[in-house]
Amino acid sequence: MPDPRVFQAVVGKQGGWWNIWVPEIDQVTATRKSRKISGYTRSLIALVLDIPETSFRVEREVVSGVELERRFTAVVLESNAAGGN
Repeated sequence: MPDPRVFQAVVGKQGGWWNIWVPEIDQVTATRKSRKISGYTRSLIALVLDIPETSFRVEREVVSGVELERRFTAVVLESNAAGGN
């Protein structure tokens, strides 16, 4: 059986919210409770890709809210410069 696909989740807290960005699917979600980060991340990936929540792994990187915003903004600007939406 092949190893499950691995997604990276970049997590940062800002203004009372835990923001969760999954770069591989270019999607963001958020929760006020840290204990819900894993579930929200898995649900987001499964919903966007229409795959079972048990079919992949998630590796989480916790950064500052400012760092999360910096990384996300850089990707958006790069995509726009390359002619993305």
